[in-house]
Amino acid sequence: MSSKGFILAVDDATDSLIILTETLTAEGYDVRPADSGELALSAVAAAKPELIILDIRMNGMDGFEVCRRLKATPENRDIPLIFVSSLNDTSDRVEGLKLGAVDFVSKPFQKEELLARIQTHLELSRLRNELEQMVTERTASLHAANEQLLRELAERIRAEQALRESEERFRSMADNAPAVIWTSGPDTKINFVNSYGRTLTGRKLEELTGDRWKEVVHPEDLVFRYPEYTPLIAAGREYRVEYRLRRADGEYRWVLDTAKPRLLADGSFAGYIGIAMDITDMKHDQEQLMAAQKLESLGVLVSGIAHTFNNLMAAIVAEADLALSELPSDSAACGNAERISSIAMRVADFVSLLRAYAGSAPLGPVLPIDVSRLVRETLQLVKATASKNVVFSAMLAEKLPVIRADVSQMRQVVMNILTNACESLSGMQGSVHVSTSSVHVSADGAGGSPTSVPPGQYVQLCVTDNGCGIALQYQTQIFDPFYTTKFLGRGLGLAAVQGIVRNLGGGIRVQSTPGRGSTFEILLPCIAAVNSGISEQL
Repeated sequence: MSSKGFILAVDDATDSLIILTETLTAEGYDVRPADSGELALSAVAAAKPELIILDIRMNGMDGFEVCRRLKATPENRDIPLIFVSSLNDTSDRVEGLKLGAVDFVSKPFQKEELLARIQTHLELSRLRNELEQMVTERTASLHAANEQLLRELAERIRAEQALRESEERFRSMADNAPAVIWTSGPDTKINFVNSYGRTLTGRKLEELTGDRWKEVVHPEDLVFRYPEYTPLIAAGREYRVEYRLRRADGEYRWVLDTAKPRLLADGSFAGYIGIAMDITDMKHDQEQLMAAQKLESLGVLVSGIAHTFNNLMAAIVAEADLALSELPSDSAACGNAERISSIAMRVADFVSLLRAYAGSAPLGPVLPIDVSRLVRETLQLVKATASKNVVFSAMLAEKLPVIRADVSQMRQVVMNILTNACESLSGMQGSVHVSTSSVHVSADGAGGSPTSVPPGQYVQLCVTDNGCGIALQYQTQIFDPFYTTKFLGRGLGLAAVQGIVRNLGGGIRVQSTPGRGSTFEILLPCIAAVNSGISEQL
């Protein structure tokens, strides 16, 4: 049978000590008797009891002194102590309670009362010890948790500081990069654009964040290109897209935007980081290369077709002339032969345009030409046939450096460009302005024109109208053979002009805005001689 508790019984009266010890032992308590205060203190030092029953009146060290000494030591002050006394003096009770006793039992004691009091105070002591143990353990747990929180907080502060430093380094590097660099959050909305991007668009950061970046993207690209990569954005995947970005001066530039997803340590999507590179010049060079390749292949094809057609038309014209020489002038067949000859000559003119485009047309005499005088004379012919709603103006330079070319081909160039300008007005009120000048194209392109001509001295011919204009996507097609926005059967004029100019070593370009008109610029290489006494050649 296990003990109900360890009790120290202290009384200098032997009979009382024996009765107390036997009574408690019979109830299942482990009892250690002590007949003096000194012995009681030694017993406590040897083995700490759960409860002490202490007589007040003892020879030598009385109960009060024993209690006082026990309560003076931290390891013993919590032992519950019950005083036993034959006296009922209230002052003794008060003194005992002041010293730390938990109860009093009077001699002679009643067994049931004594056992009840002992059991009560043992349970209270045990509950108090358990509570203190729980409090100690909970305090230790809270202390450990608090230490852990402090460590985690310090680590988080270090991580946030490192993140801020990393972001500052990233933004510093991004602001010095020669490309548009941007980032977005998990909602894929722009939250940062570097200094280059802000300078390029002429906008502040808050004017580009969120969805406001769409304000600087070409409207056509938002309609036709943006929907192509929205599913990739929704899935948080990498994407690449080309679109036009409006520069601060209003010009649209082509950019290649590559966006890569940013992932956190746990693999969750944190947004995008993107780099948009200006590829306008690269696209222009690529288009020029493709155009040159296309011109070369088309030129070979057209030259072969024109040669074959020319031989066939020569035979038809010869046969028609032979028939006319053998038929009576009043014969019905004579009229048919004349119509055959006329149609053949028209086809010959068409072949001539094809050969001019291909650069294989036979040249007449190559003579020094004053471009200003040629333009002045051709302008008079165009005025005679143009609509009365067209207002012509000219600024033709005097004493231009001369060029060397076939006069008929040059007249064809000027006639086609002027006619094209008049037709762009569609019969409406408008103006056509013609100018000539001398320009120098340097190796770096300064002072010249982006028409990819070699450095040197050139005569420049410009024809400007305020007609319907040409949409950007069509400006590279207008020099293609048979491309036209007019009625069927047209479309070789500008192609022939380009072929003639290219064959002379010159260049041609067009600048146009829909609804505001177009400017055709032609550069023709000049010879060293200056205009003097050559006008009679025209």
